[in-house]
Amino acid sequence: MTYKDGMAFQYLRETKYDREAIFRRDDLGQIPKPPIYKTYPEAPKTPLPRPPTGETENLWSILNQRRSRRRYTSEPISTETLSRLLWAIQGITLSAPGYQFRTAPSAGALYPVETYLSIHRVSDVKPGVYHFNVLDFALEEISLGNFGEYLSRAALGQAMAGRGALLFIWTAIVLRAMWKYRNRCIRYIFMDAGHIAQNLQLAATALGLGCCPIGAFFDEEINQLLQVDGEEETTIYLAAVGNLLA
Repeated sequence: MTYKDGMAFQYLRETKYDREAIFRRDDLGQIPKPPIYKTYPEAPKTPLPRPPTGETENLWSILNQRRSRRRYTSEPISTETLSRLLWAIQGITLSAPGYQFRTAPSAGALYPVETYLSIHRVSDVKPGVYHFNVLDFALEEISLGNFGEYLSRAALGQAMAGRGALLFIWTAIVLRAMWKYRNRCIRYIFMDAGHIAQNLQLAATALGLGCCPIGAFFDEEINQLLQVDGEEETTIYLAAVGNLLA
């Protein structure tokens, strides 16, 4: 067995499109189409202020400054700053029949990536785990408490996961993309997550904050914290954000 026999290469081979295979029926059967928005109707909800969308620093300067920053102060960030970050990653920018387009692109405008937050130090928001309700632009409370140390351990000991003012946690609702794109959907889901994470890094840089994406973590430990099943919805990406330590 060689590296080319491994799961990664096998997946790429099996999900390639060619002019014949793209029309060939797979054996997955009918796949249900989930709702495009996830909400927690019974959860306490914290509305967020709509951010201004006026001029900011030159985009080219922001791109030049962007780095993965891992060292943060203990200062909180404001609710207004949090709302800007959330709008940057998944804010609705245009409504059309059957679609609400967002700041980050998504294959087929299906938006399979959900945003959760572990808030450690944000003004006027209690520490805890929250879900970002995109449609209502609000936070939905899942569990209260400071889970910074737990998340640092779950991120293979990466202290920044718990030391930032907050940790963004992205999950994938797989069927939201799979009903249309079948097995190839996994490719698109991770592309979507990358678009979102880049928007976060640029927004954080524009706001003078540090941000560092995290791809290494114990999946099930974070799924348990979010209370998701780890199959139809599972954690795929993290990013720490905080005020920069000089």
